[in-house]
Amino acid sequence: MADIFQEVDEALRQDRAKEWWLRHGGKAVGAAVIVVLAIAGWNGWSWYKTKERGHAGLVFTEAVQNAGKDRTASITALEKLTTGVEPYASLARLKIAQLKAEAGDHAAAASAFAAAGQTVDSPDLKDLSVLLSVMQAFNTASPDELQARLQPLTAQGRPWRASALEMMAAVAMKRNDTAAARGLYTELRDDANTPPGLRERAREMVAILGGDGGEKKN
Repeated sequence: MADIFQEVDEALRQDRAKEWWLRHGGKAVGAAVIVVLAIAGWNGWSWYKTKERGHAGLVFTEAVQNAGKDRTASITALEKLTTGVEPYASLARLKIAQLKAEAGDHAAAASAFAAAGQTVDSPDLKDLSVLLSVMQAFNTASPDELQARLQPLTAQGRPWRASALEMMAAVAMKRNDTAAARGLYTELRDDANTPPGLRERAREMVAILGGDGGEKKN
């Protein structure tokens, strides 16, 4: 009888964890691309050296500002930048993928993010492209495929390691591997390098999944 109650309790925890991810998971990395685009765009202005780059910066800024009014026109404008000067060619590819995601075309967005990752020069943007592509493909790709794409991003020193570990935990929940998810969330919770917001989410998930509460003090 105890085993039955244990199984029910485990199932309830899995349901709570999945419900939490549906509510908050999109916030985990979805805003990251906006931050990176803004920072990289600003750096692009600081690298202003040529008339061509200055023009690309103006086109990029205008396309981003007008995206809320006319997404299709913005994508068209950004596509013209993808064969131009850096950093705007890379930023345009990422922004196009983001706009497709916002339009609800997750398959196209996943492909666009993946394609951007193959062409960008910056390691930070390469890893971010993979991460966002996985996020868009999360509901359609197999857990094995998602894990294989995320695994390289979890190595020490990789720029998006914490977000990749959080996504790995979500993949573990997708395959109903509560123990693996709990372990990953615990690692994030106890890592002093985990960003504060992500660390708080990890702490919540450890509690939901039945963690022992033995948080390390850093």
